[in-house]
Amino acid sequence: MKMPVIQVRDLIASCHFQWIDHLSTTNVEPEFVNDTSKTVVLVTESDFQPGYYANATFKFMQVGCEIQIFYKAKADFDIASAEIEFQRFFVANGWQVAISREHVYDPDTGQLTKTIYVEKQEPILEKRN
Repeated sequence: MKMPVIQVRDLIASCHFQWIDHLSTTNVEPEFVNDTSKTVVLVTESDFQPGYYANATFKFMQVGCEIQIFYKAKADFDIASAEIEFQRFFVANGWQVAISREHVYDPDTGQLTKTIYVEKQEPILEKRN
């Protein structure tokens, strides 16, 4: 199984959302930290734990990611519509939107931000000897 951040990164990249200028995992690269001219999406792991115990073992992993969106200062697109499409895309691809936080302004850059948590149950395939 791929790590959750890789699954989410690959899923976002596969859709080619026009409003996303840069996609990062784990940490935003230094050159994008204070760049308010780009919309940056940061994916970090939020959950990776065993679930559904049976026959003295667990049957799946509960996996999840936090997705932080840092909107460019002068967004030239409808943010609400973009977020609805973004979240529906995850649901259509087998993820649940667990939490969709309110918009806040980043105190350092003044950028509008949004945090979304997605999760799913990842079955564990039994190894056969």
